[in-house]
Amino acid sequence: EDFRVAYKHICDCLHALGDPQVLAVTATANDAIAKGLIDLLPLDVYVADEWVRTNLHIDDKRNIRKRDLYLASIVASGEKTIVYVNSRMETIMLTKRLRELVPHLAWRIGFYNAGLTRAERNRIEELFRNDELSVLIATSAFGEGVDLPHIRHVVLYHMPFSEVEFNQMSGRAGRDGEDAFIHLLFGRNDGSINQSILHEMTPTHDNMAQIYRELRRQQKASEERFYAFAFDQLARSVTSLFPTFSVSIDQTRSGVAVFEELGLVETRTEQVNDNTHHFIHVVDYKGKVELIDSVRYREGVDEIASFDRFKDWVLSCSAEELERCVQKPLMPHTEEER
Repeated sequence: EDFRVAYKHICDCLHALGDPQVLAVTATANDAIAKGLIDLLPLDVYVADEWVRTNLHIDDKRNIRKRDLYLASIVASGEKTIVYVNSRMETIMLTKRLRELVPHLAWRIGFYNAGLTRAERNRIEELFRNDELSVLIATSAFGEGVDLPHIRHVVLYHMPFSEVEFNQMSGRAGRDGEDAFIHLLFGRNDGSINQSILHEMTPTHDNMAQIYRELRRQQKASEERFYAFAFDQLARSVTSLFPTFSVSIDQTRSGVAVFEELGLVETRTEQVNDNTHHFIHVVDYKGKVELIDSVRYREGVDEIASFDRFKDWVLSCSAEELERCVQKPLMPHTEEER
């Protein structure tokens, strides 16, 4: 049930490519994912490497109160460190706080998130790789497909969103085989923060209905096929018309993206100088659609349910169990169908 919906079409993609020979590699395939792969792909050979990374150690500080001060003590060591947070804004804010707490290393503390340009991200990665930066405050966008061998500390400042993300972030430490530490600074309160973020990306059915009704109202009031709109204005309009539904800008963005996937709206953008102008046309659709027909929306619903299970697990596990998890790849536990 946690298998991404789009992945179920992977065989169709391979067939369209002429059924080429495929090498599929992953370090994060648990029993459920492995079974899904076996059901989807005609695997001729399946190899599992149970390499245990005994150089990785858990520093369990879950629910710590003064985590900025504890983090500052790690940063003050000067050793190469990645600190993972769960929002772009927090990469900037935490970088600012750490530079104030550890002023003698302020120039060696940087941040990385998907909101930066590609050139900026490449430059920051280069500075970190060359040891000009020793500490990087980042979202999960950093590290994917990147091999950095000398990471001594990975700090999970906020709670990851899944077991896979937990293992991937932790696994970026100690790739040179030397001792490295994964510091768990998240706590129970972070669970509600993550849930809020997930609900921003996947609004409730009622909120989606109100966003759509307001778009239809605006379309009827417009004389243009495509009328100009802004996500912030749309959020304010929905909230003012339906006070019991507080809708954010991010929720309107998510809503419009889902409606476009379902064929309920069409959008286009125009660039004028440095400003992006958005236009939308609400299709006069007479049939019936379900939100769950949208791959984007269905994946969002699945991610919310998956996170609830992960949250309970990661907060209740012992430090010893979590250490065993980060030392081993996520892989099937049975020999079935190997």
